[in-house]
Amino acid sequence: MRPREIDEFLKTDVIGQEEALRFVSVAIFKHLQGERFGNLMLIGNSGTGKTTIMRAMERLYSEHPEFQKYRVVIIMNANTFATDEGIIDTRALFENLEERARRILGKDATPEEIALHMEHATVCLDEIDKVSGMVGGKPYVTGINIQQALLTLIEGERVVWPIKKADGSMHRADIDTGKMLFLCAGAFETLYDQVFKRVTSPTSRVKLPTETVVRDGEVQIREYFTLRHHFKQEDLFDYGMQPQFLSRFDNSIILEDLDAEMLSQIFVGPEDSVFRMSKAFFKKTGIELEIDEAATRRVAEAAAEARRIGARALKEVWGRIIKQYEFDPENRPEVKPHGDGFRLVIDDAIVLDALKSPIETFG
Repeated sequence: MRPREIDEFLKTDVIGQEEALRFVSVAIFKHLQGERFGNLMLIGNSGTGKTTIMRAMERLYSEHPEFQKYRVVIIMNANTFATDEGIIDTRALFENLEERARRILGKDATPEEIALHMEHATVCLDEIDKVSGMVGGKPYVTGINIQQALLTLIEGERVVWPIKKADGSMHRADIDTGKMLFLCAGAFETLYDQVFKRVTSPTSRVKLPTETVVRDGEVQIREYFTLRHHFKQEDLFDYGMQPQFLSRFDNSIILEDLDAEMLSQIFVGPEDSVFRMSKAFFKKTGIELEIDEAATRRVAEAAAEARRIGARALKEVWGRIIKQYEFDPENRPEVKPHGDGFRLVIDDAIVLDALKSPIETFG
C-alpha cells in the first residue's frame, strides 16, 4: 500500500485530523518498507483522536494478510518505565509486546514467530508530556532518565529477550528495537500558553491574523491565535523535552481541536460512536432509537464547548439527554409504538430541554 491508500483506510475510522493522518500514513509506509526513524510525536488535547489513530493502525494491519508480522500494536503510558525506587525499567515494554504477540499468533506460536512480531511492532507511548525534564521550572531527573531510556530504544537497541518454548525451556531472542515504529503522544497542556507568551511578547515580531465577527449587532475585529501555526520545535525544548530525544522523530504534529462539525460526524458516524452504541442498547429492548439533524448539531455544539476533552465530551452531553430514557423508557411519552416494537426520536426540543435541566434528574 502507498501512503495515499493508507490515508484513505485510516480516514474511515478517524474523522478530521487530515494533516496528521498524512504524516501517520507516511510513517506506516516507512515502517512497512523497513525504513528507520519514521517515528512521530503527536501533540493534542485529550479527545482529539490520538488513541483513535492508533486503533485505526491496528485495524489496518489486522485486515491485510500481508501485514501479518506488523500486527503487534501496544499502547503504554510513558510513566510506566519509572519504578517506585526511581529506576528506569523497560521490561514492561517487552512483556506487553510478547503478550500481544502470543494473543495474535495463538498458543502454538514458536518463539521465533513471537520474536518476529515483537521486532516489527508499533509502540504507542501515551502521556509523553508527563516525562518532561522540567517540572515547575526545576529539573525532573526521572523524566530526563525516561527520555534517555526511550531514546536508546527508538534509536535501535539489540535486546536479548527470553521467550518460553512449549516444552518449558527458554529461547533467547535477539530483538532489534530499531525495526519498531514509535508514536509518542501527549496533551502538553501548558504548551499553548507557553507559545502564546512567546508570540505575543514585546520583542516578538509576529503579527497575529485578525478575523471580523458580528456579535449583538456590533462588528468586532479581533486577533486569533492557533498553536499549530506558531509552534516551533524549540518550544518542546523549553517545555522540557531533550533535544537528543526529539531528534529521533521525523516530525512533531499538532492535532486540531475538534469543532462542532467534526464532533457531529464523530457522534453518529463510526461503528463504535456514542450514538450507535446507544442505538444498539435500545434495540435490545425493542426500541428503535433515532436522532434528527438539528438535535445532532446541538449535541455537537454543546460538546465543542469543552475543548479540553474533545470527543470525550460527547459521552457527557449525550448521557444527560439519554439517561432518562434508559432509566424508564416505558413511561416516557416520547417512546411511541412503531411496528412490532417502539420508536424514540430525539429531536432538538428534547436535547435543549435536557441540557437546561439538572444533570441528576431523569424527568
